[in-house]
Amino acid sequence: VQNQVDEVIDVMQENITKVIERGERLDDLQDKSESLSDNATAFSNRAKQLRRQMWWRGCKMKAIIALVVVIILLVII
Repeated sequence: VQNQVDEVIDVMQENITKVIERGERLDDLQDKSESLSDNATAFSNRAKQLRRQMWWRGCKMKAIIALVVVIILLVII
């Protein structure tokens, strides 16, 4: 009976060790997923900002071209 108790104790200690290791891995995984989420949010914000900048740049170019066309028309007329 004592041998069986010792075996059960050994098995339970192994199980507890495995559970602790699994908990540590889960904590690492959670930290990595939070970091990835933060990086994704930052990337999204930078992409929106860049999109706005490019839109304004396009508008400025169209305005400059329109102004040049108007000036050329005024010179011709």
